[in-house]
Order: sequence, then structure tokens, then C-alpha cells
Amino acid sequence: MTRDSQRWWTLAGCVLASFCVGFGYAWSVLLKPMATDFGWSAADVSLTFTALMTMGAVAAIVAGKLQQYVRPRTLILLGGALFGIGMAFLGSVQSLAAVYGFAALAGFGMGVVYPGATMSNVIRFFPDRRGMASGVLAAGYGMGAVVWAPFAVFLIDHYGLAWALRVMGVAFFCAVAALSRMVRTAPADYAPPGWSPPIPQVSGSRVVADRDWKGMMRTPDFLVLALLFVAGTLSGMMVIGHASPIAQEILGLTPESAGAIVSLLAIGMVVGKVGWGAVSDRIGRTAVFVALFAIAAVALVVLASASSYVAVVACVAAVGLCYGGFLALMGPVTADAFGPTYLGVNFGIMFFAVAISSFLGPRLAAMVADANGGSFSKAFLIAAAISIAGLVLVGAHALLRRRAARPRPDQVDESI
Repeated sequence: MTRDSQRWWTLAGCVLASFCVGFGYAWSVLLKPMATDFGWSAADVSLTFTALMTMGAVAAIVAGKLQQYVRPRTLILLGGALFGIGMAFLGSVQSLAAVYGFAALAGFGMGVVYPGATMSNVIRFFPDRRGMASGVLAAGYGMGAVVWAPFAVFLIDHYGLAWALRVMGVAFFCAVAALSRMVRTAPADYAPPGWSPPIPQVSGSRVVADRDWKGMMRTPDFLVLALLFVAGTLSGMMVIGHASPIAQEILGLTPESAGAIVSLLAIGMVVGKVGWGAVSDRIGRTAVFVALFAIAAVALVVLASASSYVAVVACVAAVGLCYGGFLALMGPVTADAFGPTYLGVNFGIMFFAVAISSFLGPRLAAMVADANGGSFSKAFLIAAAISIAGLVLVGAHALLRRRAARPRPDQVDESI
């Protein structure tokens, strides 16, 4: 097998493994059955999702560091085992503490697989198509929620929560274990046939080097990028976290009818991950950032006063499209700014933006809606303002990158 075919084979394995652990985004289908079967409150069981996502973000950093010593395929196997064990044992617990513990274990396994052991390895294999590779991988993870949610509901309805969790836990472990065998480790400084790396940017007479996590966090660009990704994903999560209630409140739909809009939102996210990632390879990350924030801001302002079915669906789909774009760009932008050598840990740290937004976004929207009689209109305007602030951060990021590439007068080599 040639090295070029290995990278495509690896991308396929990583996408499918991420698709399996993508059930984490469908976790909400477990909450009501958990509350019903065990007699716990909705607030108590909802914390399992918080535990899942928080540990997923932590695992992304740990897996990034471990890739310096362990092959990605081994980490994917380990992550699949932890995810499968966590889910399977959730079907046998009797205490809240155990539920939180196994949810956290499943979340850690999820984060080891995606993005921990997959994202940085895939991006190293595709230096010529970072945006495309990152977008396809993120789309695979996102599609997990679309497919596994109805599958989980079917199992719960026919066999009960406990057996559904056991079956899914074992199935996910077996699938990820098999898929991990498809994954190869990207060589250092890999260049696909016929592609030459771009001339590196310089600052004075010094080539800008790869930065480890300490060096990354010392740069002003890190703070700007972290805030940029928080702004992009936070504004999106304010809508995504309440898509069904929003459709019911604005259009007066039943929960069943509102589910169709949620499906369109999910499709928009998947299309955004693949599409914007590929587009960024052609026109540049900065231009795509501007488009994402601008489209999101317009869609959110329109959504604040929309009343027709077509307008609401179009705006919600646009928000999902932009949210998917931010997730697709996170890996390539981190590699562009701080180099691919330490991308595993660096991307894990940057990925905390998603954990922050998934925690704050839905809560902020709910608080604003509660203070306005259940209306989300002001929440949409706040989200639009956050998107506009994101445009300012894009400008700051572009300025910092331009200054980093500009020779300083005291460093110019006058011997030339």
C-alpha cells in the first residue's frame, strides 16, 4: 500500500471510529429513560451530559500528549474500550455517583477517539487539504447523533434502557476496535506526492517554529483564537441547544413536528463541516471566518423577528451551517498558527472552546428566554452581537499574523 493510499485509508478509519463515538451528541435520548427508570430528577441525570463532554475535552489533551509515545491506532483502540465499557456499565448502576462515574468514563473514551487520536494524525497526513480532512472528520463525528439517536430509541423501546446500553456499549467497542486497525501513523513532515510545502513565514531573520502548548499559550494569538472559537460556537449553541423549543415557541409546532427542524439543523452542521473546511483550503481561513460570523449574525437577527416556517428553517439551518464551519476550522487554524508538531496537545486545549460553549450557550439562552416570558428573540440578538464581536476578533487575528510575518528593522540582515 502506497503512502498516499495509506492516508486516505487512515482518514476513512478515523471518520468511521469518530462516527461510532459520535453517539455522545445523541446523549439526550438517554436522559428521560434514566430519570423514569431510576426515579431521579431531570436535573440530576442531565449532569451526565456535562460529565461526558467535560471529560471528552480533558481526554483530547491527554491523548494529544500520549501520541508522542503511543501510536494513534492504539489510542483509538483504548478510547473505544473506555467508551464501550462506560456505556455498557451504565445499564447496571444503581446510584447517581456510579452514573456520573461511568458517564465520565465514556466521555473520556470519546475524547480519546475524537478529537484526541484522530484529528492531529489526520491533519498531519493532509498538509495539502487540512480544511477538507478536518471537516470530513468532524462531519463523521456529527453524523453519529443523526444515526444513533433513533437506533438508541428503538433499542430502549423494545429491550429497555439497561439492555440498550449494554448492546450499544459492546457494539461500539467492537466496531472501534476493528476500525483502529485501518489507521496508520502520519510520518513527521509528511508531504503527499506532487505537493510542496509553502515557503514558511519569517519574523526578521528567524523562521517561525512549531510551538508546544506552553509556547502557544504565551502568544497573544492564542488568546484571540480561543475567544474567537468561543464566540463562534457559543452563538451557535444558544440556538442548537434549544432548537426544538425554539421551533415550538415561534411556529407553534408539536414536539414531533419540531423534530424535523432539529434534523435539518443537524444536516446543516454536517454540510458546514465538510463544505467550509474544503472552501478554507482554497480561499483562506480568514475569509471563511468573516463569512461564518457575518452569515450567523444576519441569520440570528432575522430569526429574532421571523414568524414563517421557511424563514425559521432557513435561519436555523444557517446557524447550524456556520457552527459546523467553526468546528471544521479549529484543527487547521491551530496547525497553521502553531505548527503541526505539537498539534495533538494544542488542539486539545483549543477544543475546550466547545466545552465552554456547550455549557454556557444553552444556559444563557434559557436564562434570557425565562426573563422574557419564554421568548427567545432577545437571546438571538445577544447571539448576533457575539457573532459581530467575533468579526473584531478575526481582524485582530489577521493583524497578529501579519505582524508576525513582518521583518523587524533591528533584525534585517544587511549583509545581503
